[in-house]
Amino acid sequence: MNRSMLHSSILVFMLCNFSTDCVRAQQGVSASPGNTADQAARAKEIYRRDCLVCHGANGDGKTDILRDRELNLPDWTDRRVLIGRVDQQLFNVIRFGRGKMPAESAGRADDGEVRGLIRYIRTLSRDEARATPEPGRAASKK
Repeated sequence: MNRSMLHSSILVFMLCNFSTDCVRAQQGVSASPGNTADQAARAKEIYRRDCLVCHGANGDGKTDILRDRELNLPDWTDRRVLIGRVDQQLFNVIRFGRGKMPAESAGRADDGEVRGLIRYIRTLSRDEARATPEPGRAASKK
């Protein structure tokens, strides 16, 4: 690779990784502010269409398909399962797949819709799981 191609590659990488939209995407922040009722309804529809068969209607991951295949999925109704996972981790698993989980193609859900799906998945826990701790709140020690 010659120097100009290397410099161009580095520049493209830096622009993508440090542009406002890319940083917001990596942090799981939607480019458009707010979560409208339409976005929430679309996220539910995507979940119903593409996720429910394996992850279950309530997100507990205890479905007949998985029992038959002897697979275990995380129980999204337990907030401890999601609390330590940042949105970008979840985004990558959904978008690119992992193990036997197929990828969610851009033709079925664009990046904004996948982020909406992540917000919806977080609401499935008994106590909504946040990706990061609330500012100003220290973790309690027991």
